[in-house]
Amino acid sequence: MEYIIQIFQKGGPLMYPLLFLGVLAFAFIIERLYSLSFRKTFPVKKIEEISFYIQEGRFAEAITIAKNTNSIATSLIAGILEAYVKGRKSEQQLKTVAEEVARTEIPKLEGYVNAIGAIAAIAPLLGFLGTVTGMIQVFEALSVEGLSNPEVLSSGISQALITTAFGLSIAIPSLAAYWYFRSKLSFIVSQLENLATELVYQLTEKKEEGKQ
Repeated sequence: MEYIIQIFQKGGPLMYPLLFLGVLAFAFIIERLYSLSFRKTFPVKKIEEISFYIQEGRFAEAITIAKNTNSIATSLIAGILEAYVKGRKSEQQLKTVAEEVARTEIPKLEGYVNAIGAIAAIAPLLGFLGTVTGMIQVFEALSVEGLSNPEVLSSGISQALITTAFGLSIAIPSLAAYWYFRSKLSFIVSQLENLATELVYQLTEKKEEGKQ
């Protein structure tokens, strides 16, 4: 532990903002892993329960369950059902409502993902800035003392290498997490589209059956 602290201190003042970015990235990644899990975004049992009430024509119960379940899928279902109950019963009207709900809910899923991407971009730049400041110290030492004081030279080179390594060690997993979550978001959006299409079809079919 003491060795790690010594290495950290050799990296200079830029190690502190890098550490802050590393902690933020870790927290955001853990939070998104939970929030974007399939169980959280698509609670299958609740969706099946809502579907049962829809088939029975018990829309009030279906809307209540959808609203009381904290997920993007049930928010979408609640929005479509409320529009249907209020008289917006054509297929195009319900699709428009689904798009409106999606525009409201999807950005909530993207927030921390974009922050992770920003950290992945900023961390290596801070690391390279540490590299530049470290090399400036080296050249200043060379101009003043020449090669007579190798300790000053080694401290500057150490700072340059440590900040670069620390910045990259934050950026690489953050970038990997960013692209993983982007692909996860694309999958969630496609699943939401399928869910909305199936629900709209189910409601419009029920309307047609009621006319016959």
